[in-house]
Amino acid sequence: MPLQAALLTSLLALAPAAWAGDALPPSTLTYDLALDGKPIGTRELTIRYLPREDGERRVLESYTQATVLGQPLVCRSSGQSSARGATFTSSIDQAGALSQVQGIELPGGGWRLIVEDGAGVRETTLGRAQARLTSLDLLDPGRTALLADGGELTLVLVETGDILTGTLDAGAIGTTKLAGQKVTVTRYTATGAAGTAKFDIDESGLLVKSELRWLGGTVTATARAVPPPRSYGVIETIDTLSPGISEDSL
Repeated sequence: MPLQAALLTSLLALAPAAWAGDALPPSTLTYDLALDGKPIGTRELTIRYLPREDGERRVLESYTQATVLGQPLVCRSSGQSSARGATFTSSIDQAGALSQVQGIELPGGGWRLIVEDGAGVRETTLGRAQARLTSLDLLDPGRTALLADGGELTLVLVETGDILTGTLDAGAIGTTKLAGQKVTVTRYTATGAAGTAKFDIDESGLLVKSELRWLGGTVTATARAVPPPRSYGVIETIDTLSPGISEDSL
């Protein structure tokens, strides 16, 4: 099976429809987006926490709508993660220009990426030093703890497949205000050639505010309210994160 078809099959097998049902409604957050300080749109995030025999599985769905320089932008991203690794797929419509980015985390770290757009299909294998986290990981409360490792940060933008690089600090405890309420956060700052990125993570591991380079400027995402309590569901047992896929077959 060709690489693109194999990876797509794996991602479809891990799509959010894989769970048997939710005992409680999923957790949802809304982020207001601004580009260089000017409002441009919103991001809706849904997170499901699904118990399984070997630990927790998280299912994320992100829907971004924005208007940039008078042109509409829509991005749908979904992904799953657990102690076994992570996958994601993003579909982007930027003023009618369609693209898709898919990724699967490799067992030894790093990512295998496929980007399909008007220029064709490009497949890339990146080691851990080249691709450590993704922008969807920043929305995953089970993965944001990886920021505490500090050091060199290589971040895959799931909206484009581009890589942001910088040196990440150890994090500083502070507070921020959301809807008039003070929230205790750990702020991580990454400094690189393209500027500074900031990520405010609350005590449950959820991103409440971020600043990073995208869309030709600095995009700020701010949660409208204090993140809601976690929701749990029920999932059927799945033996592997990526059925039918191995590092060798990729």
